[in-house]
Amino acid sequence: MQYIVTSLRRRPAFSRPTFSGIIALCLFLLLALTSMAAQALYSFPAAAGAPMPPGCTGSAGVYTCANSLNIQDHVQFLDAGNVTVTFNNLLTIGGFNLGSATQAANVTLVTKGLVTMSFPTVYASISAGNNSIITTAAAFVKGNLTTTNGSITVSGTVTGNVSATGLGSVILLSNAVVNGNITGATGLVTLNSNAVVNGNISTSIGSVTLSGGNNISSTVNCSACSLIVNGPNNVLGADVSVGNVVGALSSNTSYNGAIIANLSSIVLGSGSTVAGNITATSSGLGVSYISAFQSVINGSVTASSQVSAQLFLYSGSVVQGAVQISNSGALLAAVTTNVFVDSSSEINNSVSVTGVIDNWGKIAGCARTTSSYMWSIVMEYNSTTTGVCCFNGSKCSTTSCVSNLWSYKVNGCSTPANKFTCIDPSIPNTNAASGHLYTQVANTAFNTDVVALSADSSVNTTYVSKGDNSKTVTLKFVDCGDPAILANQTCTGAIAEIGTQNVTFTSTDNGRKTISTTIANAYKNIRCQVTDSNANNPTSRSTDNFAVRPEAFTSVTSNANADSLLGLNVAASPAVKAGSTFTLTAATGLSNYSGTPKIDTTRLAAHTGAVKIGLLAGLFSSSANGSASGSNFTYSETGYFRFEPYAVYDDTYTQVDAANGDCATGFLPLGNMQACAFGHVPLSAYYYGRFVPDHLLVTPGPGVTQACGAFSYYGQGTATAPGLSTPFILTAKNAAGDTTQNYIGSPAFLLTDWSKYQFSATPLNGATLSSGLTIPPVTGNWVKGVANIVATHTLSRPNSPVSPQTITLSAQPQYVDAGVAISSSKTTLSSDVTYLYGRLNMQSAHGSELLALPVQIEAQYWNGSAYVRSAGDNCTAIPLNSIALKNYKGNLASCETYLSGSPTMSNGKLALKLTAPGIGSDGKPNTGSVDIAVNLGTLTPGDQTCLSSSPISATAGILSPWFGSTAPNARATFGIYKTQIIYMRESF
Repeated sequence: MQYIVTSLRRRPAFSRPTFSGIIALCLFLLLALTSMAAQALYSFPAAAGAPMPPGCTGSAGVYTCANSLNIQDHVQFLDAGNVTVTFNNLLTIGGFNLGSATQAANVTLVTKGLVTMSFPTVYASISAGNNSIITTAAAFVKGNLTTTNGSITVSGTVTGNVSATGLGSVILLSNAVVNGNITGATGLVTLNSNAVVNGNISTSIGSVTLSGGNNISSTVNCSACSLIVNGPNNVLGADVSVGNVVGALSSNTSYNGAIIANLSSIVLGSGSTVAGNITATSSGLGVSYISAFQSVINGSVTASSQVSAQLFLYSGSVVQGAVQISNSGALLAAVTTNVFVDSSSEINNSVSVTGVIDNWGKIAGCARTTSSYMWSIVMEYNSTTTGVCCFNGSKCSTTSCVSNLWSYKVNGCSTPANKFTCIDPSIPNTNAASGHLYTQVANTAFNTDVVALSADSSVNTTYVSKGDNSKTVTLKFVDCGDPAILANQTCTGAIAEIGTQNVTFTSTDNGRKTISTTIANAYKNIRCQVTDSNANNPTSRSTDNFAVRPEAFTSVTSNANADSLLGLNVAASPAVKAGSTFTLTAATGLSNYSGTPKIDTTRLAAHTGAVKIGLLAGLFSSSANGSASGSNFTYSETGYFRFEPYAVYDDTYTQVDAANGDCATGFLPLGNMQACAFGHVPLSAYYYGRFVPDHLLVTPGPGVTQACGAFSYYGQGTATAPGLSTPFILTAKNAAGDTTQNYIGSPAFLLTDWSKYQFSATPLNGATLSSGLTIPPVTGNWVKGVANIVATHTLSRPNSPVSPQTITLSAQPQYVDAGVAISSSKTTLSSDVTYLYGRLNMQSAHGSELLALPVQIEAQYWNGSAYVRSAGDNCTAIPLNSIALKNYKGNLASCETYLSGSPTMSNGKLALKLTAPGIGSDGKPNTGSVDIAVNLGTLTPGDQTCLSSSPISATAGILSPWFGSTAPNARATFGIYKTQIIYMRESF
């Protein structure tokens, strides 16, 4: 063994040194030490002026020192990378640097003997195998310390891990610091006062012992050993998981995490604080025991055992979290004292046990036991127990297991819900489990009761007991889809969330909370879903489903919207044929509405003045995006119709409720039930139309009327005596052929407009059919869609004679109304109308001036080869004043003879006479002649006639159209020829 010694020259003998001399000596020593520290005297590998320590060999990072070595000077490591130095015997390191902070080597010292360090600074890890490592006098090791069966004693600081993996123990002397983890196996881990471990401590069997003032920043793990806390003011910064915690001799220890004991005993000394939960679990015949003295446990406490599990609180101990203590062994479970609270201690939460609770202090939550023992909950003198629960599996009793000698007020306990449901507020508690939900209206607030149920399906009235904190559950309304699908009826298919809200229960709710909800859309099949993580069924749905329907159909619109506000305009567009299809659209304003509206045809009204309400037919399709349309609607009448309230309705959308009586039949609510059905309620009259006839039907009348009875003359007809009149019936029809009784005509089709009837005649033979001269040429009125028509016609006179003709007369009324063509079939009114081509014929007359002279005018017609008398003419009338007398000759003067007789034809003849002119005042006979002319049409200016002895002006004729334009004329002669007979003989 080589010792490196630094010598100083001996001073001469002087008297006792002065104070200044001592100061000078100290400065000299400090300078000498500084000089020595600046220069390494040993080196791995050897370097100029710095050999390897005696007995050490090797190179390239692998070195071996054969002898025991006492290093009392600096050592440097010049290799880069991993360096291993193996010491085959003892290693002692003095107060010098072994390595440096700037070295490139990662050094491990492997020893086969005891390692002792005093005041060194070591930049290396040390592995001592089965040997011990002892650091004293504040050594500083910048690396790990490792042994197998040897012990490790630390004084000073170790920046790495400390590990004794076998039988060896680990001891941290006062004020020691380990910045890494401490790992043990079967040996003890001991921390003397004020030691610091900035990592975790873990061991397998050996115990962990803490004296006072120690600080462990991370976890302590030893599942099969004990944590022994003997001194004050220890701090454990994270979870402790050990077999037992023995802390009776400790005080003011802070456990900043949870404590888990597996063997299982936990004792907390006076003033201890636990930030997390405490769990004590034993197996087999083990006992779980927790005892606290003037300690504060901020988390929950859980202990379980087959034999005995207990919590004892003394000297003002406080537990803030829930306490749950259970014995699983059947023999003593019911009578074992699971929780004891002394008079100054308290539990500020619930307590649940399988045995006995003995309370002298305060339990601020529910004290619950499953024991049937009659004194399982003992309310001792001056104690406070917020609530008690003698739980029998489904219900809580407040008396069956309570010892209350001091007659304190006993409240019930909160009981976790088995599950939840939702019901209508009107449902009594007795029917809550099977209670129903009723139909609701979108965008209208409604109330629902959220009910906590016990395991026996009764209302859990102790879900939150008096004095207990409120409980909040999550309520969701879910859309289960179309109930026509079997899986959706039980809500086992796909669901969609509608809305979420939190529901908070307090003790006054007695397990039943009324909440107000508004759902903004329509749904056929909704259930409520309640989530409570503490319930036996954390998520449960209501047993009943319900529908949310629209309030109403907000509008019913149509493409038949001519005069929607009044329904009076008879010419407005558009026009729709009665019986033809049009569109109706019923809208709710709710995008999710998917129902199918219906129409109640008994709730229709026709326009003002209508005589009949038509038949509305057609169907709506299923709604899409909140609106349902139908394009196949028809209306059987003309004019307009409107919907009365609820004519358009839906009574099947709420079927999930209607089938169970969960809504009021009809359109009005009843009590707390909404109506099953809803419909359209117009704010004001809204008319649909305008509907017009699909077609017109012409029905011939009983017979035509001709001017001369059996015939008419071509061109015949006057304003008062038409040449031809045809009666017929005109009927307005819908597409099905039914009479539209509301039809009263249209400005587009006036009954008096002859041209709208499309009259036709055949054969014409050069003639033209036109309206008669009557005003109007057509008469008739609409009554309930039927008009009795009489039309007058004129068939013009052809330019040349034609033989008698049998004419067929037809009609085909048609018109266009607002762009819609309304027609009829061509109908024959008569097929036996006779027309003659006529003329008037007059013969000259001769006679005595002493006698009246007959003058014959004859009506004739062309029979195909000649004009012949129209023997059937008893109709033609020739006004006498239209027969002009002129061109008097001889001794015959004006009005010495004048016209007399009937103006009307008889059998085609007009029998006129000229009165006898007689003898004049001069005694001479008034002989001579006068010309006779019939004015058929226009008057010849200056014409006169005589209907008496005084002349008057002649008038124009009216016969021109049918007797031609050439006026017939003849001459009447008096006194020239007595007779026309030349020879006469009587024969006897």
